Amino acid sequence: MALTANLVPSQVPFYATPFDAQTAFTAAQTLVATGYLNNLNSGQVDLGGSNPSSGAGRTNGMWVLDITAVDFSSVDEVYTFHLVASNDAAFGNGNVEQLATHNFAATAALRTVATIWGATPTIPRAGVAGTILQIPFTNLMQCIVYRYLRCYLVASGTTPSVTVTSWVTMGGTDF
Repeated sequence: MALTANLVPSQVPFYATPFDAQTAFTAAQTLVATGYLNNLNSGQVDLGGSNPSSGAGRTNGMWVLDITAVDFSSVDEVYTFHLVASNDAAFGNGNVEQLATHNFAATAALRTVATIWGATPTIPRAGVAGTILQIPFTNLMQCIVYRYLRCYLVASGTTPSVTVTSWVTMGGTDF
């Protein structure tokens, strides 16, 4: 059975996650290979630095992925987005932890958990400008509070290509 919307609630839940260029990794960046989303702020958000809305210490927020185009034409493309964190501004090897992830694939068989996940719904959906995912996160992982965030894409397949805008929104009482 294909993924379908739940009948209840009748109002689609949506969190207030306004785009803020200071907390954005990328804006309408098209990626065709594995790498960081990085056409804004060098792809890095500093949770303990100059961003007055976040402050230092543990931060809860929403990681937003706005996918406006994705190539599944060869039926073997896979896109896995990772929200990663570090206390090393250079994100050196071994100094990075994964906070959240989301996987898109051309077929259910290519999803990360192929035995139970369905195929990725069509992106963008009919009548909608793009597919927006709002994924809750915290920068506290295994008793370590991380200061810096980046977004990383692992892309594979014959002709991978995805256009994405991604940012984080912190605070608020509705998430």
